[in-house]
Amino acid sequence: MKIWAVVLMCLALPALAQDWKLDPAKSQVRFVIKQMNVPTEGGFRRLVAHANFDPAKPESGRFRVDVDTASIDTGSAEGDDEVKRPAWFDTKNHPWASFIAKSVRRDAEGRYTAFGDLAIKGQSRPLAAPFTLTRHGAGWLAQGRFVLKRGSYGIGGGDWADVVADDLEVRFNLVLLP
Repeated sequence: MKIWAVVLMCLALPALAQDWKLDPAKSQVRFVIKQMNVPTEGGFRRLVAHANFDPAKPESGRFRVDVDTASIDTGSAEGDDEVKRPAWFDTKNHPWASFIAKSVRRDAEGRYTAFGDLAIKGQSRPLAAPFTLTRHGAGWLAQGRFVLKRGSYGIGGGDWADVVADDLEVRFNLVLLP
């Protein structure tokens, strides 16, 4: 009888936090920015994410997403070369952009907001990133979007300041596997 009591107690315990790895083939970080009032879409081909959370209580978790800025895809080789320059991402000196969530708030069933710092091009700023978290096969899909002021990070200054909107929308889909 004692063995069954131990087994039942273990089953009743809440799931413990665990590490989750990114499925890079199914994950993406994309953006939409207006150039002369025309929306332009792009994204990044390489990213790394680390997550540690309990699916029953994700608000107690920790999340980190790193984006390889040199992997930017603007839709043209000329555009990709331009945004790697110092006026934009300065990928030679700042190869990674990173978001580190310090806390997560549960907003509603399956809806959360991650609060942390976003570091781009040597500039770190607080960021609130709302997202949904849903089952995705054996793992989880975190989807969200937020608006970013590129000027706050020194991205696209000089001649580009009047051509490209300061606001851009970042969209992310991160598939996390056990």
